[in-house]
Amino acid sequence: MQTTIVTVAVAVACLVGTASAGIVFDRACPTGIEAKQYFSVESYLGKWYEIQRYESEFELNFDCVQVRYTDNEDESVEVSNSAYNLFNGSTINVVGRAVLSFPDEEILQGKLNVSFFGAPNDVSNYWVLDTDYETFSVVWNCQPLGNTQSEENFWVLSRTPTLPADTDVMFRIHNIMRRYIDRSQVRFTRQLDERSSSSGKDGVRERSP
Repeated sequence: MQTTIVTVAVAVACLVGTASAGIVFDRACPTGIEAKQYFSVESYLGKWYEIQRYESEFELNFDCVQVRYTDNEDESVEVSNSAYNLFNGSTINVVGRAVLSFPDEEILQGKLNVSFFGAPNDVSNYWVLDTDYETFSVVWNCQPLGNTQSEENFWVLSRTPTLPADTDVMFRIHNIMRRYIDRSQVRFTRQLDERSSSSGKDGVRERSP
């Protein structure tokens, strides 16, 4: 399957929880993909570490990617992303907002609209395909680019800097990857470098790029 990487350098793009500048596939978005059913926003809150991803222009060369979800007073969720560039020491710290895409459904799905810098967003661009809330989360998104192409994002998140050696967890992750993900495009995120947690709030140095 032929793929290309989108080279649009938009600051809002491509930290965990947004949907721009991902991988472009020469096909329409896959159909029949279901998000997590009976999704619990409250259980999903807290800190996550990025373990794997589809690479993007904005995340290029960044590791130590972490995200924290916290409640806002208006029932939305604050999305706080951080990342550290192991090559040049630069950091990214971006805060956004997430809301359930379909909050009135009888069975809530793990589909959210995420945006940054106060930008409005009516697009469901963050799909939690599976999570146990305590260990792992698999997140995916696809947006059509005309009739013959699509742009996808994919992340594996963990509550710890490495995934635990749990057979059930690994089976659930690999089952989704086998069905929906182009493994040749997956990039592993380094979390164990000492600079990932040497200083700063939540293990990331708090300074601008």
